[in-house]
Amino acid sequence: MAGAPISFETWPWLYWGEVKPLHTALYLEDEAISWQRLVSDIGSMPLLPKPHNRYVAILSQNDYQTLLVILAAWQQGLKTLLLNPAFSQAFQKEVLEKAGIEMVIDPHTACPSGYWQQSDVVPFNPQDILTLVLTSGSTGIPKAVTHNANAHLTSTSGLFSLMPFSESDCWLLSLPLFHVSGVAIIWRWLQRGATLKIAYTKGDALRSALEGVTHASLVPTQLQRLMQGERPSSLTSVLLGGAVIPQALVDEAEAKGIGCWCGYGMTEMASTITAKRANGLFSVGRPLPHRELMLSSLGEIMVKGDTLSSGYLIGGKLEPLSDGWFATKDKGEWVEGELQILGRLDNMFICGGENVQPESIERVLSGFEGIVQLFILPVADAKWGQVPVALVMGNVNQGDFLAYAKSLLPSHQVPKAAYSIPKHLLDGGIKISRRALADWLTSEQLD
Repeated sequence: MAGAPISFETWPWLYWGEVKPLHTALYLEDEAISWQRLVSDIGSMPLLPKPHNRYVAILSQNDYQTLLVILAAWQQGLKTLLLNPAFSQAFQKEVLEKAGIEMVIDPHTACPSGYWQQSDVVPFNPQDILTLVLTSGSTGIPKAVTHNANAHLTSTSGLFSLMPFSESDCWLLSLPLFHVSGVAIIWRWLQRGATLKIAYTKGDALRSALEGVTHASLVPTQLQRLMQGERPSSLTSVLLGGAVIPQALVDEAEAKGIGCWCGYGMTEMASTITAKRANGLFSVGRPLPHRELMLSSLGEIMVKGDTLSSGYLIGGKLEPLSDGWFATKDKGEWVEGELQILGRLDNMFICGGENVQPESIERVLSGFEGIVQLFILPVADAKWGQVPVALVMGNVNQGDFLAYAKSLLPSHQVPKAAYSIPKHLLDGGIKISRRALADWLTSEQLD
């Protein structure tokens, strides 16, 4: 079992570099990097530009060079917005202007010195803002969500109370660093002084990347690919997220010795809020330690706690999220003491005068044989205003699927058609965007 979390008085990597300098801190594919070398490599980074407000953006790929620049930036007193390097220049400009950040650092080009004079390592203050991650909102320009180290460390310790992770374990950096779930992996590693593995994880490379790994954060499509062959021998624990999780997939993984956990989280709460061992029910567990959760009179999920963001950075100024409870725009209910997510309030649409919550339909139909991922979206209809259609990933007979839907759902919830999700929308990041799916439906004008 894992021990109690450490209260750090210095930067976590400096702490582990003192406590166990020759132990392995991370693997780059198969190359072992000790804590001593990691500390040395961070200290050898060029001095980074230091704007007056200390906010910088870093183009964030999942590689060692990017990790070094991020850790060096924190150690040098910078507050870092982790950016998706795939953003267009125009969209990146809009994001940075909204946040009020002027400096962008590319870890793979020379980091010029001379912007400021050499200084000692900035003291570690867990209450200082350290990270900024963009919201994954479906409309408009995403907001930059700030967190301090204390929020991240508190988030990890809460998860460890349910999902064991010890210093002898290894977590794969399987999710993007510019997503809150990727940042959470870094802090779990630093909190425990465990081992991080950085490797290429796209497509079939995931299987080899998992060799030597005990823990991984995956989306169901990744786990589904793993189940198509012999499981990596070291893998014992998977934290699943990003979509409805088919129980047949969980059962198959558990039968192969891979424990599966699922939960509910968001950027503003430094990742996971509730979690449980996956058990076939559609609930997402109970709030983890250091988080509080309640439902409003309308069923909206409200959250607060030690992991809540310090605020949004807008125009270079910090804007608090709320005076107390943060309204998530997610709708939920309690089922036998566990939270069940009914869907996003802004995903609901009206079909023939009836409210339709897409996620509720997805949960009912996800048990159809062959389904890996399923989305329900509205399309315009002359008679009913809007009607649901299904977008499906998996080996599915669409006629049989629609007949299955008719046998289980009231007429206003039955998809009027089913389409395969186009491949280019499966490669967009941690999860498939409903907005991208809706744009594709509109552009294709499918019958």
